[in-house]
Amino acid sequence: MSIRHVVLSDLHLGARDSLLTHVHGDGAIAEGPSEVLAAFANGLRETLRDQHKPQLVLLGDALDLGLSPFGDVSKSFLQLLDAFFPAGGEDLFDREIIYVAGNHDHHLWRMAQDHCFVLALESGELPKDLEAVTPIFGTPSHRCRLMESLIAHRPHLQGAMVRIAYPNWGLSDASSGRAVVMHHGHYLDGTYRALSNMRGFLGDGDAMPATMRQLEQENGPWIDFLWSDLGSAGEIGGEAGSLYEVMLSAGASHDFAESIARRVTGGLRSKLGINPKMELKYGVTLDNLIRAAVDLTAGRAAERQRDGYGHVLGEAEIEDLGWYLGMPLAKELQRELADMPRELSFIFGHTHKPFQDELLVDGYRVPVGIFNTGGWVLDEPTLMPVQGCAAMLVSEELEVASLRLFNDPTDGTMSPVRVEGSGRVNRLVDETAEAVEHASHHWADFSRIVHGRILEEANKRVREELERSDAELREAAE
Repeated sequence: MSIRHVVLSDLHLGARDSLLTHVHGDGAIAEGPSEVLAAFANGLRETLRDQHKPQLVLLGDALDLGLSPFGDVSKSFLQLLDAFFPAGGEDLFDREIIYVAGNHDHHLWRMAQDHCFVLALESGELPKDLEAVTPIFGTPSHRCRLMESLIAHRPHLQGAMVRIAYPNWGLSDASSGRAVVMHHGHYLDGTYRALSNMRGFLGDGDAMPATMRQLEQENGPWIDFLWSDLGSAGEIGGEAGSLYEVMLSAGASHDFAESIARRVTGGLRSKLGINPKMELKYGVTLDNLIRAAVDLTAGRAAERQRDGYGHVLGEAEIEDLGWYLGMPLAKELQRELADMPRELSFIFGHTHKPFQDELLVDGYRVPVGIFNTGGWVLDEPTLMPVQGCAAMLVSEELEVASLRLFNDPTDGTMSPVRVEGSGRVNRLVDETAEAVEHASHHWADFSRIVHGRILEEANKRVREELERSDAELREAAE
């Protein structure tokens, strides 16, 4: 059995709290892969040694455009290229990369939309609007110009390309009835359906969009506006980076949301001449709308995220997952495949909590295999119990296995890298487990390095928090 795709999500390249970003002691982005990234590439290379080169799928938030400057993100992406496609060394993956944008890098999809529209105009066409979504199945026709421009900085990678799909990409096999669908996971989170929620609040229909097109058309601009391009937004962009840090405090979450709302409404008046007090409907003003949207998303989602540190999926998350699979995704599957797949595996990230399971969803013949990639960033001073990271492996036969890379260290000890499945009979799990065992010395090095990096970052954050607290106490005393 051969591994056809390797799926990675939530790398957050360019972010200082990403375990993959190589940063000097002074905070500047360094040259070359970080120790964690190099060890990860070594483990993968040894595990996949007997395989044909699989295709790399980057499943959203690979680039931390939402919170990090474009220059930092670009340098960090070059670090990834140097690890996976080293000059003078052996490529780890096929040179055609698939990129499925998420919330922090939604801007890449917007760039592709704009480019496609301009090309149509130059060819004499006059499209009605931007292309909202791409088909799930087949080779994506859009190219990621930003990432390909960065690849051009590595002359030995001439001919390499990055194809971009959004918000889903997948694989299907009519003979076996299997399908694998990948989505970053942000549309399973009410934070990123804020405008659909607001439409429902104003009484204009069900708040849960029925199709992928409606979902993206209503919420894509919101994501791009507030969540996907703040890294280049100067002062407010830097302050937005504190969102994760305030998630432990309901009051801080609300204050943060209020701060964003004030800046947005103030900017509408000063820069665009728009009066935030203008009435929209039923006495609701634009100011009310923006403040409610930000607080209902940034504030309330933060509260839900805090409550979810002890488990991978809560009741609300399961409901959202069931809606996504059973409504907009099911409609798209029926449209593209003419019939529902006999067996579906769904891969997503976004939550930074890796897991694998099965979920019974109306409209599907058997329970859907659910796989989450986790993430590479430290959202807290150290990992919470369910936080961690996994890489998803997809075989030619469209079986899926989770390469569990790390979780919160138990009693100061990292669990070894291992392979797990969703519960189905799965030859890929057994065969990959053997390959991981053969590469165990490489993975042991990886676990040791990751553990050291987590402890280093945790100690740094504790010091920073103590220094901040001391400064606040001194200020209060004065």
